[in-house]
Amino acid sequence: MKITTSGIRTVVAGLAILTLFAASAPAAERPGFETYVVRSGDTLSKISGRVFGDVKRWREILKENPQVTNANHIYPGDTLLVPVPERAAPAGGAGGLVAGEGAAAGVSGGGSETFAAPAATGDQGAGVSVPGANAGTETGAEAGTTAAEPEPPAAPARAVAVVSPALYRSAGFIADRLPAIAIVASQDDRILLGTDDAAIVNQPIPSGTRFTVVRAERRIFHPVTHKDLGWLIRILGSAEVTCRGERTSTVALRAMNAGATVGDFLLPIDPNDVLEQNTLADKAQPGCISAGACDGMIVAFNEGRLILGEQEFAYIDRGTAAGVRPGQRFTIYREVAPEGRITVGELQVLRAGVQTSTALITTSVQEVQVGYLLRAR
Repeated sequence: MKITTSGIRTVVAGLAILTLFAASAPAAERPGFETYVVRSGDTLSKISGRVFGDVKRWREILKENPQVTNANHIYPGDTLLVPVPERAAPAGGAGGLVAGEGAAAGVSGGGSETFAAPAATGDQGAGVSVPGANAGTETGAEAGTTAAEPEPPAAPARAVAVVSPALYRSAGFIADRLPAIAIVASQDDRILLGTDDAAIVNQPIPSGTRFTVVRAERRIFHPVTHKDLGWLIRILGSAEVTCRGERTSTVALRAMNAGATVGDFLLPIDPNDVLEQNTLADKAQPGCISAGACDGMIVAFNEGRLILGEQEFAYIDRGTAAGVRPGQRFTIYREVAPEGRITVGELQVLRAGVQTSTALITTSVQEVQVGYLLRAR
């Protein structure tokens, strides 16, 4: 049989295409792992730093992805399986801390965004008394023989300010897992995408569906217990599906407050996320902190920052499982030896997940740091 030069070239080209396809295909998903989409500038070391908080553990990721034959050859849009750190069940820790499971607001199941609905009766745990709450509980003798004391005039209601939509939408949150919908290709191979740019996502989605565009910054580990709390999710803007394909969809980016890139994610917009319920009381200096266990801790800031001030976002290790609701306020303080406590400021919860919450620092008398403690007001 005679084999022509052109035939050999065709076979070699075909093998090259198959090799390229095999290199970009992820390993089969399995329990204990989640899919990470490589974005521009990623290396296995950087991904390891986001997943484990340790850049030296990149070999663990390489081991689980046999389709990657060279650790230096990963490209934007490639999908990798990354281990999910084990999470302990909630348990009491030093100073009354709880090691959360990491089931935070923002991602549940298939990656849909969920936010805890604000309590209908106002702030919980903030010391709000309800007039007449004990009516009808006195005994007949007490009710009939005790003269009613004249009630003091009611204190004037404190002014409140609604958080601006732009501020609220950019707050971000801690999520228990990575979202399922990811940007896998960009318009004209651009590295950064802004408002009105187009992108390709990895799922077929009906045209007109709207999403929030987010970035998974890194995993957050509790400063004291070192338990995994989930992924810190940063909100970049919004997107709308313009074309549905068989296996992918095209989206147009809208109202971007930061550039998106391949490897960023999309979350469905939650219609029950009511901005008007998240109001901030006017600022007040926090009072003294009595002895006792804390009610939570600041565990992370956005963009890897080390210190924050007023009108900036913090993430705390308490959520709806601990009775935290949007609108609840906490005093921020730090412990000093021996047995002393210094108030630093105040924050108010904007979004409450199961084990973590997103809050806005409303007052600070000095820089706020990760690890500072909280006391419910």
